[in-house]
Amino acid sequence: MTLQELFEELTTVRRYPAGEAIFSAGEPGDVMYLIQEGEVDIVSDGKALRSLGAGDMFGEMALIGDAPRSASAVAKTDCTLLPVDERRFLFLVQQNPYFSLQVMETLASRLRTWA
Repeated sequence: MTLQELFEELTTVRRYPAGEAIFSAGEPGDVMYLIQEGEVDIVSDGKALRSLGAGDMFGEMALIGDAPRSASAVAKTDCTLLPVDERRFLFLVQQNPYFSLQVMETLASRLRTWA
């Protein structure tokens, strides 16, 4: 099972043209995203930390803790994103062990890379 399959019933998409900010560091976060098409740069202090592509998720940290966004996200190319709100996120964490493991793997990978 892939993240795309977990979110296949989501019909709301958000499209961002290349160069547009998706969110900025310091903002409150109430949604995470799954990249359906395109690439997104995660940026901190003007430096791109990581480029993400189709099938990757980002913005989940704002849903895990009650803290503002720790980095900015910018569309590197034209993007189609699937937004996942807190209610859906919590449902998936509670009902789907695969999703919970994917979130933990993503966080662990980023900690290893940025630490």
